[in-house]
Amino acid sequence: MTDEKKHIHYGGLEGAVSSAMEKGDAASSSGNIRLPGSESVLDQATEDMMRARQQHEDAVRAFEQKAAQRQMAVPTNDNQVKAKLREFGEPACVFGEGPYERRDRLRTIMAGRSAPTVDSKRQEAAGDEDLFYTEGLEELLEARVKIAEWSIPRANQRLIKERRQRSIEDPLEYEERIDRFCSFLQKSMVAEVSQVGDERPLTQGKFSPDAGLFCTSSWSGFIKLWKVPSCEPTLTIRAHEDRCNSIAWHPACRGTPPFEGKTVRLATASADARVNLWCLTESQPLGVLEGHEDRVNRVVFHPMGEHLVSTSHDMSWRLWDIATSSELLLQEGHSRPTYGVAMHPDGSLLATSDLGGVVRVWDLRSGKSIMPLAGHGKQVMSVDFHPRGSLLATAADDHSVRIWDMRKRRCMHNLLSHNKLISEVSFEKGEGRLMLSASYDGTVKIWSTTDWRVVKVLIGHEGRVMGADHIPTGVHGHHYIGSVAFDRTLKFWSTQGKAEPPVDATAFIS
Repeated sequence: MTDEKKHIHYGGLEGAVSSAMEKGDAASSSGNIRLPGSESVLDQATEDMMRARQQHEDAVRAFEQKAAQRQMAVPTNDNQVKAKLREFGEPACVFGEGPYERRDRLRTIMAGRSAPTVDSKRQEAAGDEDLFYTEGLEELLEARVKIAEWSIPRANQRLIKERRQRSIEDPLEYEERIDRFCSFLQKSMVAEVSQVGDERPLTQGKFSPDAGLFCTSSWSGFIKLWKVPSCEPTLTIRAHEDRCNSIAWHPACRGTPPFEGKTVRLATASADARVNLWCLTESQPLGVLEGHEDRVNRVVFHPMGEHLVSTSHDMSWRLWDIATSSELLLQEGHSRPTYGVAMHPDGSLLATSDLGGVVRVWDLRSGKSIMPLAGHGKQVMSVDFHPRGSLLATAADDHSVRIWDMRKRRCMHNLLSHNKLISEVSFEKGEGRLMLSASYDGTVKIWSTTDWRVVKVLIGHEGRVMGADHIPTGVHGHHYIGSVAFDRTLKFWSTQGKAEPPVDATAFIS
């Protein structure tokens, strides 16, 4: 006989749950028991999530900081490490610290003080909102009025000429004509003449306004004039006792030596903080411009021919009166040494660059900085305006050339041009069909200004190219480019070298 299993039933769960809830409500109403509500549970969950998120962000930040420290370039020499620590304002040596620990401390400090970003450079370029004015000389006011009276009619003439050309020639036909000239340039331009220019490295080379001479400057302080296109030396002058950094031709200079009359024809800048004015008929300068506190980097004449602008390592540029050899303006505004300088074709604007990567455009008629341009990551070495006045080219140590639209006030093209520092950028005089860039990688590149492509790469210098220049006008229907380099040589590149049978380049120029 089998035993039957008995089941005990206590009823449904609904009653038990309802009774438990009634007891809980009674306990909470009496104040003896406090049950957690939904709001407190949510608050606690939110606090836990925020705490976990903060811990995660701290862990990611610490990981990124360690990764940045591993990739950071830190000096290995102990003396260099100490010097770097002093630059950051930190103690060079701590008690019980060895070279390894000192280098690790420098790595941590450098990671915490990262390099300035593009936004910080833009803020530095924009400067403070507060404007301040300094009282100028009466001669400066007269110079500004004269520059305005000279530049406004020429700007009007330039615009009228541009509108007339657009109405006569279709833009596509204009581009096709330039493309034909560029293809001719690519096939025929070669090195025609190579000459040793000095015992020490050459620093800059410029063609005279009438294309009859080519002037070079060097570290020895000498300047030399060479005939074009034969490249024969015609005149040598000891311009400075120190290195000669820059030269500039007066816009009205014409002819070849021997010259007549004591008029300013050339300006030279040197590391001795002086600018000398030369008439090229005597071995002594016609005038000496003194005032800079550090070496002078670049000089340029105003197109009107009565004023000169110089940039210097004293973080300023200055405007000079040529007739009186006096300083009219000391302009500050750059936080790093100023280097490159270029004058607008109308004579109304001036562009300057500094070794901090900032470019400023100044209105010479009002004295205001109207356009700060921040885009380069390293020092900007050269600037130049397009002959039509609407574009500005800047070349820097970041191996790039930037093309800025002056009307839209922004960078239109960023050309990764060379493998090393770019020492000079220059537009072709006149129509501005070409742009050249010279670099420390030993090459000079020619660019088309219609589509910004490389037309020709000029290879021949054994050292870094310090400067290059377009010839203002063609010689016997051929285009010339002059370049100077650290290998102490100057070279003339022309389009007549490989033209077989001879081709008249004027058919492509007109």
